[in-house]
Amino acid sequence: MQNNLNKMLPAKKALTSFLLVAGLATLPTMSFAQSATEPWVGTIPGDNIYFSTTDEMSAIRNMLNNQDYVGAVNNAKKYISSLENFERSGKTSQFRYDAYNALCLGLTAQRKYDEAMEACNTAIEEAPTRWFAYNSRGSLNFRSGNFTEAEKDYRLALEHAPKSGNISEILEHNISLAQSKN
Repeated sequence: MQNNLNKMLPAKKALTSFLLVAGLATLPTMSFAQSATEPWVGTIPGDNIYFSTTDEMSAIRNMLNNQDYVGAVNNAKKYISSLENFERSGKTSQFRYDAYNALCLGLTAQRKYDEAMEACNTAIEEAPTRWFAYNSRGSLNFRSGNFTEAEKDYRLALEHAPKSGNISEILEHNISLAQSKN
């Protein structure tokens, strides 16, 4: 019996070591948002941005997630133009918010802050009770050094964010980053 127990101990130690290493390997990805020095905007490798599900928005989303900001901006502008033509026909589009928010993110990544601000503001005007564009504008303000405005935008995003999932935690993290810069 003792011999069988001694044989099991090395296996148990090996399993424990494996589980510990596996757990530590996943820790950086799980805690990235909480330890990041930049606010989360959804363009971190490994994290994804989700918009409406048109083919055009799927392509733009993929470009943003793959950090092809030039392609994302160009395609967002084309899509916005097509949506404006659609609206002239007397119909409205539910996708303008997502298109302008995507444009805001792409322009912010390119450091085209004035154009990005215009896109963020347009997205917010399209749907003032949706949270993502407030977060995007907050990140734009953060990157351009307007930390007080960034904090205000993150608080607005938190006010409008769904209460489920980890969105609130991420937004609270963004708020604390902005506060630490004031």
